[in-house]
Amino acid sequence: MLDRRFEQDGVIAGHIGRYGFHARLTQGPVSYGLNHRTLYKGQGRIAQLRIWGFDRSGEMVSLALYDRGWRYGRLEHLGIVRRLVQVLDGR
Repeated sequence: MLDRRFEQDGVIAGHIGRYGFHARLTQGPVSYGLNHRTLYKGQGRIAQLRIWGFDRSGEMVSLALYDRGWRYGRLEHLGIVRRLVQVLDGR
């Protein structure tokens, strides 16, 4: 379930399940956007995406970061990345 807490100027933040996220979407597909099919850079609307969760001690930890290309976390958290990208991209 997606809980959008903030939406303004292409920026969306909220929660999906037990994960938090912050994303910046463009109006249309761009060359540096996250492709919803491949989950790599190329012709997508998501220009930035950060996903976070909490470790065993309750500390917030960043799990995945896409900023015009993957910085970290795509493979380790592929399930939640795929689910969130589909929801954000309207698929």
